[in-house]
Amino acid sequence: MSAVPENPALVAQSPALPGRHGRVHRDWIVFTVLMATAWLLPIWLGGFALYLGCIVAFHAIAALGLQVMVGLAGQLSLGHAAFLGIGAYTTVLLEKNLGLSFPAAGVGAVLASALAGLLMAQLVRLSGIYFKIATFGFGIIVHQIISNWVSLTGGTAGIKGVPPIGFLGWTASSRLDLFVTEMVVLTVVYALLIRLTHGRIGRAFRAIGQNEVAARSVGVPTHRYQIVAITLGCAIAGLGGAFVPHVFRFVSPETFTWHESLLILIMITVGGLGSLAGAVIGAALLVVLPEYLRDFAQYKMLAYGVFLILALVFMPRGIAGAASNLAGRFGRGPRA
Repeated sequence: MSAVPENPALVAQSPALPGRHGRVHRDWIVFTVLMATAWLLPIWLGGFALYLGCIVAFHAIAALGLQVMVGLAGQLSLGHAAFLGIGAYTTVLLEKNLGLSFPAAGVGAVLASALAGLLMAQLVRLSGIYFKIATFGFGIIVHQIISNWVSLTGGTAGIKGVPPIGFLGWTASSRLDLFVTEMVVLTVVYALLIRLTHGRIGRAFRAIGQNEVAARSVGVPTHRYQIVAITLGCAIAGLGGAFVPHVFRFVSPETFTWHESLLILIMITVGGLGSLAGAVIGAALLVVLPEYLRDFAQYKMLAYGVFLILALVFMPRGIAGAASNLAGRFGRGPRA
């Protein structure tokens, strides 16, 4: 007898299936190996590697947020960098103007990005390509606001003199301190998202992403879950953005252009759509690789395009999917 294909909408409503426990176990193993590597390698190499590790960390957090929206719930956003920018500016303004500690400012960044994401989520009423274009327009609007509201954001000159991260009398006085702080946040966000993706909400996200009509036909409130996915993804991006001013010791609108949105989208595509590990792998690859190809910086966008096309052709499930397939082949062993 042939196996009956799994209905994604029914999966969203059903209790845990036998095979799901194996997938959960596999995801936690991947999480442990990947995060151990991400923690130890920059610390072991030190110097510039730590700086790159800081950049990778906030990009990985933002990419995880976009993965929730696109890879899981199927809500493609072309303006994700806007929420990275909202988080960055909210954090630095609360720290400098109100004297708040970093944790309090970070919470403000998450709330501000979540509210902006909730506003953008109302655009899901637009169908198909219109929603995607609308998210691109939303990103442009945010970029224009932070570029032209000179009295608040400093305009194109940006904001300098960013205070170091500090709370409860402790201050991140070194690059290592900043890296550890970012990695703690990245690790917690990644772990929480593993729990979420294997729970009822995560199954609903996947059902909508795979077949929205089928999900709706069995009673999944698709509109509500789409709004939740978009709001959550934007809030996570805002959390990643909270670290941007502290990594660069400066923040300006040029960090949050459409190019940055495209870069984060390429990260999750190359890493593997729908894979949390893929978001982290893609962020690491697309941050580190250009740093060692500086002599070809003028061809960066060309390289991104070629790299994306090759990845889609030869690794349609991304690096994480290709690695999973390879591990499965070795795990099955030779046929009798």
